[in-house]
Amino acid sequence: MRTHSLVAAALLSVACQRSAPPSPTRESDEALLARADSAAVRLSTTLRERLVAAIRSEGPAAAAEVCSRQAPEIVATLRRETGVTVGRSSLRLRSPADAAPSWVDGWLRAQGERPAAGVTGLRVVEGDRARVLRPIAIEGPCLLCHGEPDAIPAEVRAVLAARYPDDRATGYRVGDLRGALWAEATRSSGR
Repeated sequence: MRTHSLVAAALLSVACQRSAPPSPTRESDEALLARADSAAVRLSTTLRERLVAAIRSEGPAAAAEVCSRQAPEIVATLRRETGVTVGRSSLRLRSPADAAPSWVDGWLRAQGERPAAGVTGLRVVEGDRARVLRPIAIEGPCLLCHGEPDAIPAEVRAVLAARYPDDRATGYRVGDLRGALWAEATRSSGR
């Protein structure tokens, strides 16, 4: 009987101990890539929606205002909300603020000035970082701001000249590779 009492006491003692909090799990590579990819998609979708709305309601010059004023706000909001660094860049920059990180610049240089068709993006995990890159192809409406300079409407040229005195992001044709949307997520042990 005494043995049963000791065993019961030992079991009760173990059962009543506070358990240690669970240790945080390491975010998987796929979850990290998904987080980066989701932020890149949100940047693309939000920017496209705002550009289309601005062109429809106020005309093409308003699109240049969206990229100039709203795009940096969208990027900052996404970083704050997701913890993912996002951006867009090109070999032919419109704004120096959009200069690419070295890993994006290397990809852009490898692609060169070739057509966007057949260009694939990038999804890679390196250590605790996921990097996602999505090519930007020139579509018809893009030519309002990125086409041949003499074909860009005068009111758009005026906004571009005022906002971007060193603009190099013109001269594109439909189907050209404009640049890339990119996202970089850092793994955190608690995510």
